[in-house]
Amino acid sequence: MESTVIHNTAHAKNIMLSAPVPQQTKTYKPVSHRELMDLTLESIYQAGFSLESQQYTTAREGNIATARYVINNVSDNEMKLQIAWQNSYDKTASLKFAMGVKIMVCSNGCVSGDMGSFKKVHKGDIQTFTPAAITEYIKQGGDAFALMQSDRDGMKSIDTSSQVQAELLGRLFFEEQTLSSSQLNIIKSELKKPTYDYGAPDSLWELYNHVTFSMRESHPTSWMNNHIKVHEFFKKYSESSTDLFASILNSQLNLF
Repeated sequence: MESTVIHNTAHAKNIMLSAPVPQQTKTYKPVSHRELMDLTLESIYQAGFSLESQQYTTAREGNIATARYVINNVSDNEMKLQIAWQNSYDKTASLKFAMGVKIMVCSNGCVSGDMGSFKKVHKGDIQTFTPAAITEYIKQGGDAFALMQSDRDGMKSIDTSSQVQAELLGRLFFEEQTLSSSQLNIIKSELKKPTYDYGAPDSLWELYNHVTFSMRESHPTSWMNNHIKVHEFFKKYSESSTDLFASILNSQLNLF
């Protein structure tokens, strides 16, 4: 049976840091939660970023830990840079690191797997690769944020009908398997009466935020992976819609 998921940051942090680090073997190389936390915080400082908040969640008595760090001075009027990692001691999850954003109006999280992200199983060169990768990726946080801004602006420009919304949500539920039935119910309620104003009614961006809103209490073992999958899904749809529009426009121009 799953142990209780701890979302309270202070309590979760204590549990996370108290969990015993497994012994290294020929086939398993642990990376401690404390090392990841200290390395991330130091890299944020060295990059000249201002830390607004840090949040931790744990499961399985600290064997699974997820961390999120919001950067105050890499932002625009809608969102701020967010850095996240996930680690495990019980071989149930790989070590994951990724850049994303926090949507200020609602505190929704968006995580991109396009830039400044990696996933490593606990073997091989993970103990030497991880510190160098985290330090370098955090230095590039501004570039990652610019990419997320571009993704947002692209999604805002695409209108979604109720038919398109149903199709995309169905694919996320049946094909991608990133949404649960309870999350679909939350999204249904948000579509009828949104809790927040995302500044682009009936757009792909609004639907995207309804989806991430429904994922706020996701289990630590799936939170990061599902957010990356959702972001890639919406970005791919956004890009294909933009390409289709450009193709139609060019065809029309060629008629003159």
